Amino acid sequence: MKLGSMPKGILWPLVSLIALGVAGCSDGGGGDAGSAESASSAAGGPGGAGAVGASASAGTGAGGGDGVTTGAGAGPGSSTTTGSTSSTSGGGEPSATSTGATTSTGTGSEPVSCDYPAEYANGSITFYTLDMGSTEVNCSYPIVGRNPDVVGHVPFGGGQYFAAMNTTDYDAAAMCGACVEVSRDDGRKVQAMVVDQCPIATNPKCTAGHIDLSKNAFLKIGEEREGYLGTTHGGAAGKISWRYIPCPTTGAVSFRLKDASNKYWNEILVEGHAHPIEKLEVEINGTWQTATRQSYNYFVVGDGNMGNAPYHVRATDINGSTVEAMLDLKAGNQPASGQFAACN
Repeated sequence: MKLGSMPKGILWPLVSLIALGVAGCSDGGGGDAGSAESASSAAGGPGGAGAVGASASAGTGAGGGDGVTTGAGAGPGSSTTTGSTSSTSGGGEPSATSTGATTSTGTGSEPVSCDYPAEYANGSITFYTLDMGSTEVNCSYPIVGRNPDVVGHVPFGGGQYFAAMNTTDYDAAAMCGACVEVSRDDGRKVQAMVVDQCPIATNPKCTAGHIDLSKNAFLKIGEEREGYLGTTHGGAAGKISWRYIPCPTTGAVSFRLKDASNKYWNEILVEGHAHPIEKLEVEINGTWQTATRQSYNYFVVGDGNMGNAPYHVRATDINGSTVEAMLDLKAGNQPASGQFAACN
């Protein structure tokens, strides 16, 4: 990860990044419950690493700004875990944020076409647990439980059915928050949300088409002893296919600032969205400026100085729908007025 520039006067702490090894993706085998261990450095500390049996993975990352954050989601700036860690929920009429009116071009409108990547007919899956080394997940969503593992904003299995996407399909965080449906040739299916990356740099099995599911999601369509499924993609058992689907999220899209107190530098995270995020913009001095997405899923405009709060932000999903909000300089999730338009 190339570290972005920071405004003068802000200290930059040491960035320590260790990629997660892959349980079941590091031994090069075809589904054995191996005992291989691997560790290497990678930007932001990749999150999920394919898991089979006793393999282990570990990763740490450091933040800049006013604090240090460990884990896969860490990157420049302060801690990613300030404020609310619960997912957005609820329906009804949208409301405005405390700083002014928010708008949504999609909520309540006619469904649009789902502009998702094509289905993988010949995919594969492994599994992992957060205790294999994930202090945070690559998409920077909050971890709200362990044993069982629960990640914030995940709408399946009470937050337990999530996934680490292979590096190619992760696409530099473009698929963070996307929902997938994974099918086995015997008819079993499971739905999960992408919260992590399965890094090809350290996990040879994490090629295009591979997904590393949370263990509880994996167990919906396989057994622990099977470990690596996908006979048409290198696995020893079970033909696997998967496709992107709209997330069943009914609450408003929300935004979170990386640093709750820094008026000279900040980054923005988008959470609780029904479809993958294509673009984030911030209105500065009357002009919309497009932010750059980081590999850990935060967006930054230029050198991170967005002027004085409140910040007028606009998110566009993969289908072209938008939501807007006015953000205060404060911790926690700040909602837009609604959700993106449905698609079919």
